[in-house]
This record gives sequence, C-alpha cells and structure tokens, in this order.
Amino acid sequence: MTDPTSGQQPVMRRRIDPLALVFGIGGGLMAAYVLSSGTFWFDLRWALGGTAMVVGVVLLTNSLKRKSRS
Repeated sequence: MTDPTSGQQPVMRRRIDPLALVFGIGGGLMAAYVLSSGTFWFDLRWALGGTAMVVGVVLLTNSLKRKSRS
C-alpha cells in the first residue's frame, strides 16, 4: 500500500515483544536447569548484573541512534 501524497510505502518498524522475550529467557533457563541434572547453579546476583548490562547497552544504542538522526 503506497501513500497517495508522497508515493512511498510506509516504513514498518519492528519492535521487541517483551512477553515473548521474558518467556524465551525463562524457557532457556528451565532447559539449562533440566539438562544440568537439576543442580541449582543459577545465582540471582548474576541475573541482576546481566540484566543491568543489557539495559545499559540498549540505552546506549538508543541514545546513539537519536544523535545520528538529528
């Protein structure tokens, strides 16, 4: 479908589905737990640190994208 005023097709932006991301990570952790014979190796401190790193990288990349558009 083209835009009648400009003749260009609208750009579709892909977004991350947060629910699918949470269930995907949870499923991966469950699979790792089962495949490791049920030994509890998961430490909440590592999960918190990893989450903080991922959020920091996402914020950094978003701020760099905004600066390059201006």
